[in-house]
Amino acid sequence: MKYLNVGCGKKFSTDTIWENIDMVSHSKHVRSYNLIKGFPYSDNSFDAVYHCQVLEHIPKEEAANFLKECLRVLKPGGILRVVVPDLQNIMQEYQRLLQQNLSNPTPESKANYEWMMLEIYDQTIRNNSGGMMRSYLEKDVLVDEAFLSERIGFVGNEIRTKKKKQETKVQQLKRVAAEAGLASTVAQVWSIFRTKLAQFILGEKYRLGNFRVGGEIHYWMYDQFSLGDILASVGFDQISLQNPHESTIDKWADYQLDVKDGMIYDPTSLFMEAIKP
Repeated sequence: MKYLNVGCGKKFSTDTIWENIDMVSHSKHVRSYNLIKGFPYSDNSFDAVYHCQVLEHIPKEEAANFLKECLRVLKPGGILRVVVPDLQNIMQEYQRLLQQNLSNPTPESKANYEWMMLEIYDQTIRNNSGGMMRSYLEKDVLVDEAFLSERIGFVGNEIRTKKKKQETKVQQLKRVAAEAGLASTVAQVWSIFRTKLAQFILGEKYRLGNFRVGGEIHYWMYDQFSLGDILASVGFDQISLQNPHESTIDKWADYQLDVKDGMIYDPTSLFMEAIKP
């Protein structure tokens, strides 16, 4: 058996059954490759392909081609597992809190409404990494910690438990040295120099443009119907709704990709699977 984790970020499996790939690698267990160009694998290579919180970062007009690549590298009968933010869940919570605030607002309902507005918009409009969502989660006190805990999952709860620390002088020097180009290869040095030079000449507009094509922005949202529809349109079959704990992928829970140490990474997400005919 051979599985592929696409756009894995820092959430990958070290089990030898998995191949982990992303645009940028932060580990020896992750292969770096420009996924916009497709996947560097032969047809019918994998028994399962998984991507979590990836599809929404791909422009809508390019999403079908991305899913066709997943189909191509899967073996016949292979499983695709897709996890994306659930637009239906987000809108239902928004509508519930909107109605409550119109009829009987409370400090909790107003704060939670503010959070839902961030879930809808922040990752499409932000101009800095983490955006307003990170700033919100880094507040010393939240009005309704329990509500947030149910929605933000493993990563968000890490932000809450590890408040952003101020860089020490040593850390600042290390960061500045790294950014100045003290990299391991000539290519890395040139890339950093070119970026800094362009930023110096072009200023804030360059920084904003570079950030918005850097992979953090959401380009589209999906619900059960639209995700199922696009999966069927590119050739997948047996499309089914799943949950973080269950999968048709054998021994799914062992890999701790959707649930780690009993905590769901993305509890309000949409989990769907499909089969290559």
